[in-house]
Amino acid sequence: MKKWIAVSLITAVIAVSISACSFPGSKVKDAGENRTPLTVEHEQQEQGQEEKDNNNLENEAAEPGMIKVFSNMMSLKLPQGLEVQANETSNAKLVYTDSHKKVKLEMKHDPEQMTTDAGIDGARLKMRGIMEQDSEGEKLEWLKDETQLVHGKHIAINEVIISSKKGDDTYHFVAWAELDGALLEIDFTAPANERSEWQEAVHEMIKSIQM
Repeated sequence: MKKWIAVSLITAVIAVSISACSFPGSKVKDAGENRTPLTVEHEQQEQGQEEKDNNNLENEAAEPGMIKVFSNMMSLKLPQGLEVQANETSNAKLVYTDSHKKVKLEMKHDPEQMTTDAGIDGARLKMRGIMEQDSEGEKLEWLKDETQLVHGKHIAINEVIISSKKGDDTYHFVAWAELDGALLEIDFTAPANERSEWQEAVHEMIKSIQM
């Protein structure tokens, strides 16, 4: 009898031990099974947040100084210190000046003056001749006379200092491009003695153009 009781106690102890060992194992498995979809969901949330953060960074990088013009057909980085003065129509002409009205930026898009991207370099040569003719004998100091490829579009540039007998020399930057099958003209003027304040910003403006 005592032997039978002892065997029963030993069996009970072994059963409890097995139960104690197997229960945590089964709990971990269950937790693992429950945790798998939560981990995927968490990763998706993190990925979505990361994409959102990246988009915000891209927007923040694109926003400072960037504007969209001509019914959103073109965007560019506007030089700081210029404010819009005239918006004759969203598809025709925009005018910006500084607070003292000494600096002026005009952007004109003429839907009736048809052109092609391939024909832009010819416009540069033509405009150089016009500028030399209109100078009326005043000295022209050419800084740039070239056609650049900017984001897949050709942009012709004439950059010049126009001397004046009155002493009020002018920094003149003109650019042409094709926008929606028509001629786009960007015309920037400033006093020559303020050239250093504006030249780099004007160059950045041209490099930022996207159509």
